[in-house]
Parts: sequence; structure tokens; C-alpha cells
Amino acid sequence: MKKIDEKNNEKINSDINGRIEYIDQSLRSVDNRMRAVEKRLSIKTFVPDADISSPEKERSVDNISQNEITEKLQEIDRKLTNLEKTTHETHVIDIDSIKSQLSYIENRISKLEKHNEITIGKIKVPIEFSGLAATIVMFATGYLIYSNHWNIIRSSYYPILVGILFGAVVIGKFIITNRK
Repeated sequence: MKKIDEKNNEKINSDINGRIEYIDQSLRSVDNRMRAVEKRLSIKTFVPDADISSPEKERSVDNISQNEITEKLQEIDRKLTNLEKTTHETHVIDIDSIKSQLSYIENRISKLEKHNEITIGKIKVPIEFSGLAATIVMFATGYLIYSNHWNIIRSSYYPILVGILFGAVVIGKFIITNRK
């Protein structure tokens, strides 16, 4: 019987303790809210120690608060307008920069596409000069071998002539690429 009474007392005590904690938390919450309201009121307006409960003073406090809010909203609106202008100007500058870069890139691409072309009448023919020079050297070597002129191929002048031809092609290509 004692055990049952002790258990009931413990349940009642824990229930009472729970309710006390709940009330304590509620009081703390209300106290924090009151402090926050006091801070807002003390920051917004300074009211002398006179009786605040009069309706005229409440209206003047409300008018002051409304005026402050209106001023702050106008200031925020001005800042937002300035920000929009600045953002728009920045975007315009960025877009102009991108356009100029694109036109520069397009010019470079068209220059690179056209530098290996020879115009014959109205037709543009792409030519790779080093390949053309190699083809000429191969045909000349083949002709010399076919006609049994090994002495020309074995001489030191033939490879020198081939080297000069390839060097001239490289210099010509360099000049054509950089002339425009």
C-alpha cells in the first residue's frame, strides 16, 4: 500500500513540477516579449515621464512612428532606384564589352579561314603551301629517280635546295598571315 501511495505522490509531484516549468517558461517568454517592446518604444521615440495613456499623446506617438517609417521607406526606395540604375549601367557596359569581344573574335576567325585561300576568278581555292611545296619536291625527286639522275639527288645541292624551298614557304606563309 505504501508503494502505491509513493508512486501516486511521485506522479503528482512530477505533474506539479511539469506545470511549474510550463508556467516558468511562459513567464520568461512574456518577459522577453515585454523587453523587446520596451526596446522598440525607447528607440523610436523619447517620451517624458508624463502620462502616456492620454489619446492625444498616443496619436502623436503613432504619427511620429508613421513619419519615421515613411522616411525610411522613401530612403529604401531611393537606394533601390540607385541600385537599379547602377545594375542597368553595369549590364549595358558588360553587354557592350561582350559585343566588342565577339566582333574581334569573328574578325580573327574570318581572317584565319581566308588566309589559306587563293582566289581564281570568283572561286576561292584553299591551298596549304607547305603541302604544295612537299608535292613539288616529291614529283621532282620521282622524276630524277625515273630519269636515272642519281648524281643530282646525291649531291649536297639538292637537299639544300629542298631546305631553301621549305624555308621560303614558311616565310611566305608568315608574311601572308601577318599582312592584314
